[in-house]
Amino acid sequence: MERGEIQAHPTGRDDPRLAGWYHTVDLGDGLCSQGDYDLRSTVDLHGLPDSLKGKTALDIGTWDGFWAFEMERRGAAVVAIDVQQWGDFDWLPWIRESKGAQVETPSDGHFWTAHEMRGSSVKRKLCNVYDLSPDSVGAFDVVFCGSLLLHLKDPLKALVNIRSVTRERATIVTLLDEEIEQYVPGKPWVSVGHRPAESQLGEACIYWKFSTNGLQELMEYAGFSHTEPLEPVPMPPTQNRSAVVVGYP
Repeated sequence: MERGEIQAHPTGRDDPRLAGWYHTVDLGDGLCSQGDYDLRSTVDLHGLPDSLKGKTALDIGTWDGFWAFEMERRGAAVVAIDVQQWGDFDWLPWIRESKGAQVETPSDGHFWTAHEMRGSSVKRKLCNVYDLSPDSVGAFDVVFCGSLLLHLKDPLKALVNIRSVTRERATIVTLLDEEIEQYVPGKPWVSVGHRPAESQLGEACIYWKFSTNGLQELMEYAGFSHTEPLEPVPMPPTQNRSAVVVGYP
């Protein structure tokens, strides 16, 4: 993929170009982006092996690249995929229309800034998870998909495609339904929508919340031969937690 235009790099901790990121990313020289989500304190709770030396890895829905850079730091040769722009999210049609020019916000600007500042070798490709296949991107030893299924109208199709490119293991992370997890933790249930946080249904592009067992069941329907649930992981700085399941082909 051709890089978007990259502006001059941030040069100090008070540089305004560090603001407005999705992920908090270590950029080197003591600089970090100011992301909506700072996952650094929870990174070791997601089941990634300490060393990925000699492995190939795929980061699905990379956006600013936090997980791609983390897998690269652990030694993997990494490919990161995402859609081209904000309007390519799996919006309901009338919600996408209501966003106006905002839909043209590119997905890659912060990624390439971090890529250059970190001296990264991660390869970034345009690919919607609905188009993911061995033909489109290849197959990988390790696959990571963080906080994407909740935003998809068809999470099962996405997982079938993820399974198709997984050689050894895939870690799937998605929004946990705390009520199901607390009161009926063994049930493979999913809840619909994010109504309390929306003024118009669908505006958050959040369609599903899973129990851990619900995520396991969906992954096994998608073709993973067995799954390993991990403890739910907090999503700083929110009070939400994510279900985390590792699937094996």
